[in-house]
Amino acid sequence: MSIATNDVAGSTTAGTGQGLLLVLLSLVSVAATTLLAPIIPMMVAEFAAADPAAEQKAVLALAIPALVVAVTAPFMGKVIDSFGRRNLLVASLIAYALIGVLPAFLGSLEQIIVSRVALGFAEAAIMTASTTLIGDYFRGADREKWFVAQASAASISAIVFFGIGGALGEVNWRYTYYVYGVALLAVPLALAILREPAKTEAERTATNLRFPWNSVIWLYVIAFVGAIIFFIPQIQVAFLLNERGITSPQTIGLTTAIGAVAVPLGSIIFKLRAQRIFWHNLLIAFALMAAGLALMAWGPEYYSFVAGIVVANLGCGIFLPLMVTAIMAHLHFDLRGRGTGGWQTAFFIGNFVSPLFILGLAGAAGGTSAAVGVFAIAAAVAAVVTLAIRPRNDAVAV
Repeated sequence: MSIATNDVAGSTTAGTGQGLLLVLLSLVSVAATTLLAPIIPMMVAEFAAADPAAEQKAVLALAIPALVVAVTAPFMGKVIDSFGRRNLLVASLIAYALIGVLPAFLGSLEQIIVSRVALGFAEAAIMTASTTLIGDYFRGADREKWFVAQASAASISAIVFFGIGGALGEVNWRYTYYVYGVALLAVPLALAILREPAKTEAERTATNLRFPWNSVIWLYVIAFVGAIIFFIPQIQVAFLLNERGITSPQTIGLTTAIGAVAVPLGSIIFKLRAQRIFWHNLLIAFALMAAGLALMAWGPEYYSFVAGIVVANLGCGIFLPLMVTAIMAHLHFDLRGRGTGGWQTAFFIGNFVSPLFILGLAGAAGGTSAAVGVFAIAAAVAAVVTLAIRPRNDAVAV
C-alpha cells in the first residue's frame, strides 16, 4: 500500500498465537451489541408493566456501549501510550467480564443502563489496546493479514453471537449476560503470551514527537463517513425486507448471514490488493458500497436484494482493514494508542449515528428503502469527493 510509514523493515515481532488472541479480544465490541439484540423484546416484556419507557431504555442499553467507546477511546489511547498496553488490557478484560454479567442480577433497566455504560469503558480499553498491539507486534504484510483477520472475525462472530443470544434468551434473557464472563478465560492467556512490545531502532531514536494530525485527520473523516455506510447492510436488513413484504425471521436471518459472509471475502480482496495505491482501494470500496446499497434500496425482487447485500458487504470488507492499516502506517510507537483511539472514535460514532440517520431520513423520504437509496448516492459521491480532495504531499502516494 502506497502510504508512507514510520515503521522500519524488520521481522515480525510476534507469532500466530499473539495474533489470534488479539483478533479474538477485539470481538468484545461485537458481543456488546449482537448478544443483546435478540433479547431486547424479552427485556421490554419483563419491565414494561412497571416502566412505560421500557422499550426506549432497553434499546439504549443495547446501544450505549458503542457511544461510550466513541467518546472515551482517545483517552484510553493516551493511557495506553503513557502506561503500557498489556497491563491495561488484562485489567480491562477482568472488568469487562465482571461488569458484563451484572445485568443478570439487576432489577431495573436504569441499573442495567449504568452497568452498560461501565462496560463501554472496559470495551474501549480492550478494543484500543488489542488493535494497538496488532500494530505494534506486526509489520508490513503481516500487519495487513491480522487486520484482515480482525475484520473477518468480527463479521462472522456477529452471526454466532446473535445465535447464542437468541438461544439463551429462549430459556431466560438474563442467561445471555453470563456469556460476558467468558472474557475471564482470556486473562491467563494474555498474561502468558502477550508482552509489552519493544520499539524499533527508528522509534527509540525519534525525538520531538507530535501527533501527526495533518496525516491522519482526513483518514478519520473518511472512517467516520464509511462507518455510517458500513452499518447500513448490517442493521437495516429486517426493515428493508419488511417493506418488501418479507417478514419471516428465518428468511431475514438467512439473508443477514449471507451478507455477513461477504465481509471476510472483501477483506481477502483487500489482502490481495494491499500493495496497490490506497486511493484505488478506497474507490473500489465506496463503489461497491454504493452499488450494493442501490440494489438493496431499489432492487425489484428478493434475489436482487441478496445480490445487493453481498456487493455492499464486499465493499465493507475492503474498507475496514484498508482504513485501520492506513492509519497505523502514520503512527509512531509512542502515539499509536492515541491514534488507534481516534480510529475507534470515528468508527463507533459512525456506528451510533448510522441508524439514527436512517430513521430520520426514512421519515422524511418515505421509508427505509428510500433512506438507503440516499446513502447509496452518498457512497458514490464519497468516492469521488475523497479522490478530489486527497492530500497532495509526500506522505501519500496517489
